[in-house]
This record gives sequence, structure tokens and C-alpha cells, in this order.
Amino acid sequence: MSLSKRAVKRKVGDEGTPTCLMCTEKVAVYKEYDIRRHYSTRHAEDELRKHKVNTLKRQSEKQTQLFRKFGKHSETVTLASYQVAWNIARAKKPYSEGDFVKTCLKDVIAILAPENDNLKRSVSDLQLSRHTIEQRISDINNSIETQLHTDLEKCLYFSIALDESCDIQDKPQLAIFVRSVSEDCTIKEELLDIVPLKDRTRGIDLKETLMTVAEKAHLQLSKLTAIATDGAPAMLGAANGLVGLCKADDRFPDFWTFHCIIHQEHLVSKKLNLDHVMKPVLEIVNFIRTHALNHRQFKNLIAELDEDLPSDLLFHCTVRWLSRGNMLSRFFEMLNPVKLFLGEKHKEYPQLHDPQWISDLGFLVDMLHHLNKLNVDLQGKLKMLPDLVQSVFTFVSKLKLFQTHLQKRELTHFPSLLKASGGAAEVLQRSTARYATLVENLQQSFEDRFCNLREKRPQITFLINPFTAESDCLKAPLVTNEAASQLEMIELCEDDRLKSVLREGTTEFWKTVPTDRYPNVKQAALKLMSMFAATYVCESVFSTLKQVKSKHRSVLTDTHVKELLRVATTEYKPDLKRLVDNKDCQVSH
Repeated sequence: MSLSKRAVKRKVGDEGTPTCLMCTEKVAVYKEYDIRRHYSTRHAEDELRKHKVNTLKRQSEKQTQLFRKFGKHSETVTLASYQVAWNIARAKKPYSEGDFVKTCLKDVIAILAPENDNLKRSVSDLQLSRHTIEQRISDINNSIETQLHTDLEKCLYFSIALDESCDIQDKPQLAIFVRSVSEDCTIKEELLDIVPLKDRTRGIDLKETLMTVAEKAHLQLSKLTAIATDGAPAMLGAANGLVGLCKADDRFPDFWTFHCIIHQEHLVSKKLNLDHVMKPVLEIVNFIRTHALNHRQFKNLIAELDEDLPSDLLFHCTVRWLSRGNMLSRFFEMLNPVKLFLGEKHKEYPQLHDPQWISDLGFLVDMLHHLNKLNVDLQGKLKMLPDLVQSVFTFVSKLKLFQTHLQKRELTHFPSLLKASGGAAEVLQRSTARYATLVENLQQSFEDRFCNLREKRPQITFLINPFTAESDCLKAPLVTNEAASQLEMIELCEDDRLKSVLREGTTEFWKTVPTDRYPNVKQAALKLMSMFAATYVCESVFSTLKQVKSKHRSVLTDTHVKELLRVATTEYKPDLKRLVDNKDCQVSH
């Protein structure tokens, strides 16, 4: 007996008629008696019934497995597309790079695994179109923004760094970064927002923008400890600047303000500008670099000399902090080839043959080298305020040493000056006293520029070594109860158990300090940890902005720019798996 019969085609009239799953015959009347009679007369044998039931179960399981397998495949492919989108945003590449990545993957698989059909299908199913990558990055940005807002709600204190710059379309962009510290002394620096300024950039406009961003992020202004800016009048103005307006607003607590330490160092370094040295150097560099023929001929000359020299001169860019020192150092290193090339071009620069001028060039190269080193020390993320202050005043002490050495004609710290003078006593005798005066003036400029930091230094350095600080060093707004903080400082200095922990590092030390025993001292330490003293993070994001919103991508919307900058600069790790779980996953068509 056959276990299966030819399937009977359904008719419209069959709708609502009972059908036997084993033989597919119709039962005329939809009553229990008729259905039972059909079963007892036609399918009384158990074997046929068991076989049919098992067959139906297997069919159901196969369908379930198929749907489950397809769903898992869709989720895996979607997760892979999120990972590619994350990598594209971190590398500051255009949305369209997704299609390029997919093409590369297909070509690689065709060569390395031509017979792996499953892998080929998976790559073909990857959703990497321009629109999909754009949406994926937007989802990642939302995830990161949620994490940021959650951390800001939980943090104990925070500070803000603001700076303004123009993009490729000359549209002013205000970058706002937030630095927060949590109860376990974890410090985070993140882009809070970057806002296009539609019209003017007055202090009142900047404050309104800041308040809008703070309200959107649910910032509790009572936790604010400091604001760092670039020092422009619209930012630091006592009456109409952003800082002045915030201090006059009752919604803001008492907070510290900082004119970016790196920016101030750069301003001081400009006072060392020896115009009689810089002007001819810039003219010569521009003569060689801005004329294509001259540039090619100069590079060919360098190659022909077959010396261990750099391949080219460097341009000078005013807005780049290290540019002047690097340009002068390279020029001094290539001085002889430059003389030779200018001679062939019949270009006369008598300064290049003047021992005094060359000596001045060497001195300027050495001093800018020291200043650039300080500038680099001040750069970087998650820098502690005491470290920045220490770097500045350490350099001031170095200037005193340089002045003393120059007065004694000791050139230990001036190798370029020593090389330029060739050890000629006559040149050094005329120059070193003048150089010592220049260094003294530079030192005084540092003292004047950073006098406010020197006043606050006892409070600031308390963070890295409270055991050497005075008991009355902490003042408002670092502490709310100065009298109680003095007693706590005395107790802390006598705590031998904590003294041994200090060697493990500043952060680890303050994690160990019990809040219930030293509430005011711990409060001051956490506030200092939360403080921005430079706008380096803003300058860094503006460099990223130039890459993201280039001349080839100038039509990006403000929302896209913000999303791309946040994903490119964040230290958060998005939970891509959770994003996939909340997504209706589909494969590429």
C-alpha cells in the first residue's frame, strides 16, 4: 500500500471543508462523528498514522531550522556591516567607502577561496551601500551619545573646553568638550557637541549656544569646576565675554577659568621672533618651494650631493604650533645646499655669508627647539592640571639656567649656536650677552603670562603630593568648608598607610583615600582632576574636521558632521551587538 497519494488540488468550494492530513481526502460534513468515522475506517492501522505524524514533525522542524538559520545569518551580516561602518568612521573615510570595501572583499575571496560558496554569499549579503553606512554611523553615534549622557548624570564634577574655528565653507563651528570625573576617579574627555554658529560670534551668542547644548545633555551646572577657552575677547571678556556672562549668571557655581596654557605658551614664544633672521629665511624658502622649476632643481641638487641630508625644505604655517621651529631647524641643516643653489640662480643674500647672522640663526633654532619640546609636553588628552603647570614652571627654571650659561659662554644646551659660531671667540663675545638678555626677556614674559597659575600652584600641586602641601592651601571653590579641610589635611599628612599608596600613582592614590574620613580633601582632588587647562582636544577635533569635511565632502549636513566627529574621536566602545538586536535585520539585495 502506498504511503502517500497524489496531492489533490484545492478548489474554491473546498474552503471550510475538513481535510485529512494523511490521505488529503475531504470529509463531507464538519462533524466529530464523520471525522472519527473517516479515521477509524481509513486509518485504523497505527504504522501509517505514526509515519505521517513523524513526517509532519520533520517538515515543521526543517522549516523552523531554516528560518532560524536565515535569521542568524542576517544578524551576523548586519553585525559585520556595523563593524565596517565603525572602522570607516574611525578612519575618517567617506560613506561611499563601504562599496569599495565590499568590492575588495569579493575580489579577495575570488582569489583565496574561489570554491567557498557560503563565504561568497555572506559577502554578497553585506549591507555596505552609502545610505546604509550613513545610517549605521548614525546609530553608533546615538549609542555613544547615550553612554555619554548617562556618565554625565552620574559624574561628580566636570569642566568644559570651548574653541571656535571655521570649516571649509567658512562657517564658524563651536567645539564643546566635557571632561568628567566619577566617584572611582575615572576621567573621561568627550566631544559634547559641535555647533555651527549661524550669525555673529559675540559672547552672548556663545553663552546661548552653550546653554542650549547643556540643556540638551541634561548637564547639572552645579557640578561645573572650570571653563577653558582660547583666550579670544568673546570668550574671556570680563563683562561681555562668555566667561564673564557665565560668572554673572546665578545658575553657574563659582568656577575657575583658564586661557589655554598651550595657546599662551605659543604667544610667549612669538616674542622671540628675530625678524632680521626670519624674513630672509621665509623669502628663501618661498623662492625655492613655491616655484615648481626651482623646487625640482633644488631636490635634484640634494640628490646629486649624495649627503646625509633631508630631501626638502619645510614650509612655515603660522597656525601650526611647531611649524616655525621645524622650518628653521631644517633650513639650518640644509644651509650649505641652499647657499650653493642660490649661487647657481644668481640670487644674492649677503646674510648667508655673515657670521653674526648665522650665529643668530643658530641661537633661534636652539631656542625654538626648547620651546617646541615644551609645547609637545603640554599636548595630549587626559593631561592632569598639575602636570601642565609643572611643565611650564620647569621650563621657566630652564630659562634661568640658559641665561646663566650664555653669560658664561657655555653652549651645552645650544648645539646649533655652537656649530654656527664655529667656536669663534669674537663672534661669541659679541653675541652671548645679547642672547642672555633675550632669554631673560622670554623668562619674564612667561612669568607675566602665567602669574595666575603661580598664585594657584599650591592648590594645584596638592593633587599630586598632598603630604608636602600646606594645611591651609585649599581654598574656595575647591572646598566648601576651608576650616574642615585644614584639619583633614593635617590628618592626611599623618596617615602612614596612605603615604605608601602614593607611589602607585595619583589616580590610584585618590581612589584609596576614604571619602567619609576626608570629604573636603577628596572633593578638592576630584575637582582638580576634572579640570581642563587647555583646549588641545578642541584643536584636535578641528584637525579631524578638516579631514571629514574636506573640499570633496563640503556638502555634509551639520548633523552628519557632528556624528562623524563624535565617532572618530570618542573613547567609548559602542555595543554593536545590542544595536543589531534592536534592528530588523535584512541582507543586501
